[in-house]
Amino acid sequence: MNYTITGSLGNISKPIVEGLVKAGHNVTVLTRNTETAEQINALGAKALIGSVEDSDFVHNAFAGADIVYTMIPPNYTTENFREYQNRAAKNMADSIQTNSVKKVVNLSSIGAHLGNGAGVVDGLADFESMLNNVENTDIVHLRPAFFYQNFYAQLDLIKNMGIMGGNYPGNIPMPFVHVRDIAAVALDFLSNPDFTGITVHYIVSDERTSDEVAQLLGKSIGKPELPWIQFPDDQQKAAMLATGMKETLVDGYQNLGRAFRDGLLQGDWAKNRTALSPTKLEDFISEFAPIVKATIA
Repeated sequence: MNYTITGSLGNISKPIVEGLVKAGHNVTVLTRNTETAEQINALGAKALIGSVEDSDFVHNAFAGADIVYTMIPPNYTTENFREYQNRAAKNMADSIQTNSVKKVVNLSSIGAHLGNGAGVVDGLADFESMLNNVENTDIVHLRPAFFYQNFYAQLDLIKNMGIMGGNYPGNIPMPFVHVRDIAAVALDFLSNPDFTGITVHYIVSDERTSDEVAQLLGKSIGKPELPWIQFPDDQQKAAMLATGMKETLVDGYQNLGRAFRDGLLQGDWAKNRTALSPTKLEDFISEFAPIVKATIA
């Protein structure tokens, strides 16, 4: 079968590419740089260099594909994050329609059911809606939970202030997921594309609190009193802007945190739970702790 994979060789896309190539499929991978293209070709896939913001490039990349794996690559330099998401989403949705692609596995996110009010996830909700309007295509929307790997952004806080934190309290149970669990589910849907119509599938590895994250990490790095601190929205926004982040992206993450603390982000997951994936919080901490130790040493 012919597959087109977006996301280059990211943490999720790379295991997908490796699995499909190993199974003997023809795999085309979209990437933005020549160095990664060489790695893609070395895996036995075909690299196409270009941007999902280029409609002609996306159309040609999706031509002849039986199945497409879609995701919107991050772009932290764009002036308007949701507008960027919508440009990329429209190019992919239009190309799926015009190329008559029959099956799509789409990487979305928990909170996409809201449509608005989930910050950076709102653009993924827009993409779901665009794909749902494509005719004669079967689509599964994968909605993973909060990535464990997002905690890598806490390294400076841990090193410089001896804390972890966000604009939400640490005592609310939060659904977490490991990127390898997302890749495994995505690869299964791509390898066995018997889904029909439009479906949603949540991917959650564990459900714990941020307080537990801080406690387990603190013990693992010899700082058992490592706390999770809830920051006021204005304080967090000022700190994020000071790092050079674009304001629309900062606002997006602020709104994401607010949606979580208000119980909106995880509301649909709570009603439509799926079986938990294998990688538990303790497994992630065993990976994360050595990196934190090396950073604060």
